[in-house]
Amino acid sequence: MFYVSCNLGFEEDLALEIKECWPWLIGTDGQANHEAYPTLTVDKGGVLVDCPLAQGVQLNFFLKTAHRILWRVAEFKVRDFPKLYEKVRQIEWSKFLSSANVEWVVSASQSRLNNEKRIEETCKESFRKVFPLENTNLTSAQKVFIRMHQDICTISLDSTGDHLHKRGWGQLKGEAPLRETLAAFVVRQMIGEVSLGELREITLVDPMCGSGTLLLEALSLWCPVFERDYSFLRWKQTPKIFKTELWKKNYKLLVSDPPFKNYCGYDVEAKVIEAANLNLAEMLKKIPIQNAHIRFIQEDLFKESSDSSRGVFDGKTWCICNPP
Repeated sequence: MFYVSCNLGFEEDLALEIKECWPWLIGTDGQANHEAYPTLTVDKGGVLVDCPLAQGVQLNFFLKTAHRILWRVAEFKVRDFPKLYEKVRQIEWSKFLSSANVEWVVSASQSRLNNEKRIEETCKESFRKVFPLENTNLTSAQKVFIRMHQDICTISLDSTGDHLHKRGWGQLKGEAPLRETLAAFVVRQMIGEVSLGELREITLVDPMCGSGTLLLEALSLWCPVFERDYSFLRWKQTPKIFKTELWKKNYKLLVSDPPFKNYCGYDVEAKVIEAANLNLAEMLKKIPIQNAHIRFIQEDLFKESSDSSRGVFDGKTWCICNPP
């Protein structure tokens, strides 16, 4: 069982995104994914996904509106610390983790056990009984999430690592940048039920593009992000296929071109246009997008027309922006 977290209000769209990307996944044999659509349960702040390990961890590559993906390894009712200690000790940690370097993330609400610091100390002490500290590898920390709610303790391993909004290319930002997960959500809402054929006749324009987050998310909306150090790659139970050098070549994606015909971003600040172009260059190093017709231009689009914008608005044009 996996729990995919997201912003409040994103849950239904996240569930739809999971269904959309499901056919793009692969099996442990490197062939197309033959697993049936998983059972999805929409919860406040996320979606529960009942699916095998191999498919669940792959969601990290494709989901653009998710925060992180947690693999639930234990769930039990507990109302006292001795029982919590014993339950944590019974988990077969050595089956999952290759290192004792663990970071505990604890939250507690509406439960008899609500002292988060003591919950963490109890879990640490119990963990050390079955996973001695001499196995620590300081270069491979693993986050373990402990959630105590209504006396139910849920223990999950973080498969993601750095937050999923960190795609790996948006390193340069202007003032008050838009988070990538929110940008992807906005683009998805804008597209709605418009067909792919219609989208590919549309030019997408951002008249206040800043460092380019909205347009870059629109450009890479259906592209997987493989070039990241995901935590699940260090798990013992991770399928071997994901630990080879060539596993990315097994993906035969249904969509290889960007959703829109053209992308044009404008801003009056030279420094953010430079940042947008550098972010674009970094993206194209990590994702081999075909036919990426995108440009960023320093110009006040609201003042007057210029040679740089002539022809941009020929045909159907959509405008998207995050006003300062």
